[in-house]
Amino acid sequence: MSSFVCRVQFLDDTDPFNSTNFPEPTRAPLYTFREDIPLINQLAGVHRLLKAPHKLDDCALQLSHTGVYLDLESTLDEQRDELEGFLQDDCAGRGKKHSVILRTQLSVRVHACIGESHTHTHM
Repeated sequence: MSSFVCRVQFLDDTDPFNSTNFPEPTRAPLYTFREDIPLINQLAGVHRLLKAPHKLDDCALQLSHTGVYLDLESTLDEQRDELEGFLQDDCAGRGKKHSVILRTQLSVRVHACIGESHTHTHM
């Protein structure tokens, strides 16, 4: 059983039209992911730690250094390639510390935008 410890933050993108989003909290806490358990089963723990405003069912996890979304149905072991560069860049002790960002799934944001545009065009 191996684990993956990293910084976690959330991006409050629950309103897709708010463009002032930045990862919170600025002093990101550490979270220990189990590499052998699907991320969907660990999502609630991250959500609780961050006290994120998102609906749990709408959440996704994104890597800060590449912008890649992790597959919640898979384990971190199965997504080893996506994590390339995440730890190496962090270990240098200089430069930017990477984090896993909890945010709204892209499809949910798109539907919110479409719904909002329909509301404005039918007024």
